[in-house]
Amino acid sequence: MGAVSGIVSLGNGGWVILSFEDNAIVDGPGSDFIVFENAFFAGGDEDNVFAELATVAVSDDGEDWVEFPCTATESPYGTCAGWHPVLANALENELDPTDPALAGGDAFDLADVCLPQARYVRITDRADLSGALDGVFDLDAVSIVHAACESAEE
Repeated sequence: MGAVSGIVSLGNGGWVILSFEDNAIVDGPGSDFIVFENAFFAGGDEDNVFAELATVAVSDDGEDWVEFPCTATESPYGTCAGWHPVLANALENELDPTDPALAGGDAFDLADVCLPQARYVRITDRADLSGALDGVFDLDAVSIVHAACESAEE
């Protein structure tokens, strides 16, 4: 796994687990977190997305994982991460990276996997794909839309 310009390339079949220390993603109305990859519209054509897909799984304890189904091999890619371009960019605009309607990226809802909260997110590159989708997932960021924060003990 290597980092370039703040993006982490997972490698073919590679994975990363993110934890949120004293925070948790909680199931609220609509999407609960967003995964950002460097997908883009090839030639500026919104019907021709350059996608590098990954499977997203969540866990509350870091041991038991629930995957969002990422079985698509052609567009639309359903609950895979890596196929919606990032729109929020602090250096270029003031779009809220926690707003699923504006931020871009791929939004996920814990209700879809029947989980009330998650403290961990695992992202795994889809090594089983070929052709145009045989790219490597490049993680840009993950934002929490609905968070619960635990206060530090005094």
